[in-house]
Amino acid sequence: MTLIEQIADWDNLLLAYQKARKGKSGINEVERFGANLWLNLGNIQLHLLSGTYQIGTYREFVVYEPKKRQILAAPFRDRVVQHAMLNILEAQWDKRLIDDTYACRKGKGTHQAATRIQHWLKGMAKNQSLENIWIVKTDYSKYFQSLNHDILKQVAAKGIDCQLTLKAIFNIIDSVPSPGMPVGNLLSQWLANLVGNIIDQHVKRNLRVKRYLRYMDDCVAIFGSKIEAQLYFAELSKLSESLELKFSKVSIHRATQGVNMVGYRIWPTHKLLRKRAIVQFKRDIKFIKKHYQNPEQQAKQINKRTKAFIAHSKHADGARLLNKLVNSSFNKAI
Repeated sequence: MTLIEQIADWDNLLLAYQKARKGKSGINEVERFGANLWLNLGNIQLHLLSGTYQIGTYREFVVYEPKKRQILAAPFRDRVVQHAMLNILEAQWDKRLIDDTYACRKGKGTHQAATRIQHWLKGMAKNQSLENIWIVKTDYSKYFQSLNHDILKQVAAKGIDCQLTLKAIFNIIDSVPSPGMPVGNLLSQWLANLVGNIIDQHVKRNLRVKRYLRYMDDCVAIFGSKIEAQLYFAELSKLSESLELKFSKVSIHRATQGVNMVGYRIWPTHKLLRKRAIVQFKRDIKFIKKHYQNPEQQAKQINKRTKAFIAHSKHADGARLLNKLVNSSFNKAI
């Protein structure tokens, strides 16, 4: 069975549909697709196998989490296609990544990334002062919007010899002008991770950096001297430039300041929520109160946002203060 046949397999398409509609019952577009499920899945299967698949028109909207971002949401049909692709390709792509890449991967995430950083700091702090431990923290500017299509196609094509599969993936990549990939695309997350993997492999294999971690476009590396940190950053800058990526933020500092990463400020002995996370939570609650006039919907949205915040904040120190903040915000809303 070829790769495209695995993707277009009826059972795989049905599983992809179930994943795509999870948590979205009641949405008109989803309900219309489900009302003619067999016809719609058959249509997807036909276009994938014949090489005539074309992605539909995106729906545009803006979110503010934690900063203003333009989201391009593909039609539900195309989200089913992307789930079908990832059902087959995710395991293959995941094997290419280093262990210390934490975004969009099963068993990984922000909490695991924060724990890993703290583990490194604890180990180094046993033998040297925090004054002599140096952190290099970098963020890329408009990462998804900066991704070159030729580079995206190169990383997507590696290890895939099925031309119909590549044609379908390339169609999704070229659905927006280069450079750039839609933030809302499920496939975008993985392709962006694979571009980041070029950086990861160079840092680990060529530069031999032991304590390096990436969460999508945020990278952090820890060194035992300032000169090591500076040399690493010089090499990282060269590689980033070759990939047409620019930094939005760069910080080279002592570990006494902690490590700002994945929503926390991290030290060997403790970690705290970043102030931005708390400010954003308060802003989100105000936004919900302003834009959801129906009391039932408002309470539902506040409850959803609060649970997400609690899940994140419980991994930080100072949980009692945070719980007080959360309970206050929730009780006022209802």
